[in-house]
Amino acid sequence: MIRFVGLGLSLEQLAIGAIFRLLKCRKVYIDIYTNLWFPSVEELARILKEHGIDVVMACREDLEGYGISKIVKEASESDVCIATAGDPMIATTHIAIAVEAARNGVELEIFPSTSILNTAISLSCLQMYRFGKTVTVVRPKNGVVYEYPIHVIKINRSLGLHTLILLEIDIEKDYFMTPKDAINILLDTQRLLGERVLGEDDIVVILKALGSPKGEIKVRTIKEVLKEYFDKTVYTLIIPAKNLHPVEEDCLKIIEKLKIHHTMDMDIFKNIVKFMAI
Repeated sequence: MIRFVGLGLSLEQLAIGAIFRLLKCRKVYIDIYTNLWFPSVEELARILKEHGIDVVMACREDLEGYGISKIVKEASESDVCIATAGDPMIATTHIAIAVEAARNGVELEIFPSTSILNTAISLSCLQMYRFGKTVTVVRPKNGVVYEYPIHVIKINRSLGLHTLILLEIDIEKDYFMTPKDAINILLDTQRLLGERVLGEDDIVVILKALGSPKGEIKVRTIKEVLKEYFDKTVYTLIIPAKNLHPVEEDCLKIIEKLKIHHTMDMDIFKNIVKFMAI
């Protein structure tokens, strides 16, 4: 069997059901390239190893391409877990593993979890029903500018919808796109297209390192974002609709006062795992 296990964004969000499934697997692949997990996936791996579980810190090559066949073969002989920060099937490529496993008669289980999508929407105070298509901003590569994000924002805004924006990260290369980088890319793209989708007075909701002790929410204008310094971590942005509901307007005025810091004693977690492993 292959169990796809979502870890949530942090230790504090790790569900009892997720721990139970991880302890049942003989081998656990921990996805280390999709997203950050707080305090660290290394700490989680160490605890699992203490309970006799074979843990692989899996890079992209382990969970994509030829790595898929290896995992499916292992899962035909014993239970294998693929653990992912956030939700195992949201903004990942793991569905390819599930499809190949099913073709080979390997049993599957998906254990969903908290993801950046529902966390960001919840903490933004913006109405869930007013969110349009989600998009990811990436750097231009080999001279190719990816125009899709600005098109999505334009369509969403024309429909009176908010846009949730994921920013490119490359954990293996220690690259984390900052809000300032993302806004500059969007502005450069709209200039290239001769569009004016975003203006310097438009609002951006900045969600920083959600699930960590450094978690933070800021509301800034685009003009302010371009002047601000952002340290290296994972960010999510929301471009609100042009016209906000009065409750949304009021919430954005007080949102920075929300307590969103997450902390959990690692010793408490160890004791929980020890109890469940009995």
